[in-house]
Amino acid sequence: MLSLGLRPEQSLDKIVRFLDIIHTRNNKFNLVGTAGKEQIFIRHFLDCLSIYNYIPGTGSMKNNRLKIIDVGSGAGLPGVLIGIINKESEITLLDSRRKTTNFLDHIVDELSLENIRVICGRAEQLSHIGDYREVFDIVIARAVARVNILCELLLPFCKIGGKAVMYKSRKIREELKEAERVITIMGAEVEEVCEVKIPYLNEYRALLVLNKSRQTEYKYPRKYARIIKMSVAQ
Repeated sequence: MLSLGLRPEQSLDKIVRFLDIIHTRNNKFNLVGTAGKEQIFIRHFLDCLSIYNYIPGTGSMKNNRLKIIDVGSGAGLPGVLIGIINKESEITLLDSRRKTTNFLDHIVDELSLENIRVICGRAEQLSHIGDYREVFDIVIARAVARVNILCELLLPFCKIGGKAVMYKSRKIREELKEAERVITIMGAEVEEVCEVKIPYLNEYRALLVLNKSRQTEYKYPRKYARIIKMSVAQ
């Protein structure tokens, strides 16, 4: 199992402060679609932290010095939580909306998270840049798009031997079936579908773990409109 260096006793204060900020600003900025601090904690924080118990680790990921990118980070879930708990890892939060990245910059400054950087940009453009292409140990996305779309957006960031992890709900099997060809084209294979039980939440959750075994052709990812068009055509 992959150990991401979970040390709750060292990180609890910052997690609580992060929860307070999201709860306070949620009404104004619509950061998460859940009202109430307790429900935000259960539906989002506990859900995000499920990655610590379900991701198998190999090779360079046996240590805690991981390069992780959270694509479509939104309110910083799960990227900020991972950065709080595992101070040894280098975390990149990527989102295409300036309003969102401004909020994330505020969080990083407020909580003094020196191991986290925030980037405003589009995944399909950034992953063509050498500093970001196939350099990350773990690439994560939560509630962004269907699997066949996410594969093309995530896997170009992922190093050979690395993992792409997608947080999914009950439609995971259906989405996975339609994404089989794309996964292969992107140089990956399914390692595991981890069904996750979130405490106090009676909803289906799963983590889809892909292993990157081959280099992704440089023509991928394509322009987002093209990705969507081909996805609909399937």
